[in-house]
Order: sequence, then structure tokens, then C-alpha cells
Amino acid sequence: MKMRAATGPASKALRRGFTIVELLVAMMVFAVGVLGLAATTATVARLMGSASRQTIAATVAQSRIEKLRARSCAALASGSETVRGVTSSWTVVVATRGDSITETVTFPTARGTTRTRVYKTMITC
Repeated sequence: MKMRAATGPASKALRRGFTIVELLVAMMVFAVGVLGLAATTATVARLMGSASRQTIAATVAQSRIEKLRARSCAALASGSETVRGVTSSWTVVVATRGDSITETVTFPTARGTTRTRVYKTMITC
């Protein structure tokens, strides 16, 4: 007696679900997505830390320039200091049209190196 293959609605019920190959492929796609998300999260965290350090350095420079602007022109002098891990040095150049101030801030990076930013402004006397 020869058996016939099942066809019709009953055979569709037997074929429902996923094969092991389909499950493995789905798991691989999911794993690649999770790894990409993890790498992106690490990059975002590193960039946020870098932005925070740059913001602190800019704030230190702005604060020093505002302090120099508040002084009289005769009291302006070059100098340096370290505030919140940021080394700040400023140079005052006296000129007839106004004093020039160059503010240089150096701050550490997450990778152990340092970055330097230079800000220049004029103060009329």
C-alpha cells in the first residue's frame, strides 16, 4: 500500500512554526544588532565625556577673561593657574588701541593625552 503525501488544511497545520535554521538566522541578525548598539553606546559615552571636558575648559577660559575685563588696565598682567584639572595661562599685550589678551587652556582627554585651546580677545583702555 502506497502512502500519499498529506495535502490540504491538515498539512498546513503540520507545517506551522519555524525551522531551526530560521531561528538561527534570526538569532544572528539580533546578535549583530545588539553588538552594533553596544558599540554605539560606548562611542556616545566617550564623546559625552570629551564634550564635558571641553566645556569645563571653555568655562575656565571665559571666567579668566571676564576677571581680566573687570580689572583696571593698569592692573592687567600675564599669569597662569590650574582650575578643575584645566591649566590656564594668559598673556596680556599692551597696545595703544587696547590690550590684547591671549588665553590658552590645556585639559586632559580620556585617552591620557592633552588638548589645547586658544582664545583671543581685546580690552579697550
